[in-house]
Amino acid sequence: MELFKSLYNGLMLYPFVKKTLRHWVSVRMSPPRLAWARYLPALLLFFILLVLLQVGLPALGVPSYLLPTPSRVWARLTEPGSGLAGHLWATAQAGVGGLVLGSVGGVLLAILFVAIRPLERAFYPWVLVSQTLPSAALAPLLVIWLGNGLAPRLAMAALFAFFPVLVNTTQGLRQITPEQRDLLHAWGASSLQTFRLLRIPAALPALFAGLRIAATLAVVGAIVGELAGSSEGLGYVISIATYHLQTDRVFAAVTLAAGLSLLLSVLLHIAERQIVFWHTEG
Repeated sequence: MELFKSLYNGLMLYPFVKKTLRHWVSVRMSPPRLAWARYLPALLLFFILLVLLQVGLPALGVPSYLLPTPSRVWARLTEPGSGLAGHLWATAQAGVGGLVLGSVGGVLLAILFVAIRPLERAFYPWVLVSQTLPSAALAPLLVIWLGNGLAPRLAMAALFAFFPVLVNTTQGLRQITPEQRDLLHAWGASSLQTFRLLRIPAALPALFAGLRIAATLAVVGAIVGELAGSSEGLGYVISIATYHLQTDRVFAAVTLAAGLSLLLSVLLHIAERQIVFWHTEG
């Protein structure tokens, strides 16, 4: 008990606890801010682009099978019986599942890399080599090895999500100063307590930054797996619609994939603000 009291008044918990509590109180006691206002320019640009495409494509005589208007894409999205909702759910399962698997694997390996330096020197070059493998060549192999189901799509999404989480978490776990570490040791903290009270809080901002990147890549990985061989998912829709020159259906599937990536990124951002509430972006 005395150890934790000392740690509370000591080096590491002072910047984290005092600064974080001050930030926590200021955020919750201040009037609600218009958070959406910061994205207003991007939304305005998006709206202008939609209007230009809707008006300009027919005026220029661009065939709809080359580039459909936004209204045609919207009609495909809202078409009854299109089956896009089911395909979106299939991609979401693979993407979210792959994100979870890849993130857990990346965090665990990052912890091992920080704890055992020889292990990092032995494995990290091979991790880099794995990122140079073309996904278009790897995806069919996963279908051969794992079958034509959820497993190869899950594996491909996990491979896409794994690397950014590993790199960011490894860097985050090392973002401590020798003075911080030495002070905890002086208070009698064990290596495990130092890791839990010092390294993990320091690594959380970097971890969430990696998770936001991984969320987008996991959806891309799931779609790549579906393009290689699947009977469901947005990648399957893109493949079949492209063959039949149904460009509006292709754009509808791409729009849903982008929306899924954006939703995952927003959810992670909300979670980061609640969990890493002491960290403010510059």
